[in-house]
Amino acid sequence: MSRLRDRSEAKDSAGDEKRSEESPPRAHLRIFLAVFPSSAAQQVAARAIDALRHPEDRASWVKPENLHYTVRFLGDLGEDGARRAAEAAVEAISDHTAFDAALGEPGAFPSPRKARVLWIGLREGAERLVALAKSVEAALERRGFEPEGRRFEAHLTIGRVRQAGVDWTDALQRAAAVVAEAGEAGRFGVDRVVTVHSQLSPKGSIYTVRAEARLKA
Repeated sequence: MSRLRDRSEAKDSAGDEKRSEESPPRAHLRIFLAVFPSSAAQQVAARAIDALRHPEDRASWVKPENLHYTVRFLGDLGEDGARRAAEAAVEAISDHTAFDAALGEPGAFPSPRKARVLWIGLREGAERLVALAKSVEAALERRGFEPEGRRFEAHLTIGRVRQAGVDWTDALQRAAAVVAEAGEAGRFGVDRVVTVHSQLSPKGSIYTVRAEARLKA
């Protein structure tokens, strides 16, 4: 009996290996929905980052071309999930028109003295972006996604702090002055929500836009 069972188990194992070779592993895509500012506004944010940097800041900074306002982070999805996310974005924007926005004051989560995430808010357009995010959330739930579970706040992440206990209050004030002095360069139009595939690499995240949902003019 033991020999027969061993041979059966070996056969099942061989079959599993064959099926594994024939069926490639399911793709996992790190997906989020976002609004990207204009390149000019991204450069303003990059100058704000320069005002925050110091040699021993122990922070990781977002590359200028990657700076964005996350509408909804979805994490690892298969191809079907990524498709449904893009469809949700198209549905969500149907009742929204394009609008103007402007970079606002920098801040920190949970606070400047206990910062883990550094960000830039919106001086203009925040209410419109919050309303858009609510529509996206509802459309995602209709397609089977779990609710976010926390209130949406319009913020553009510029850096993540790896060492707790550093007070960023003064540095954030310097960054705020940079944004304020930029004036019109910090303004941009919000005319689309993009579905983005994020790939992690030693040199920073690589973003690939998979789909665009354009707001009505």
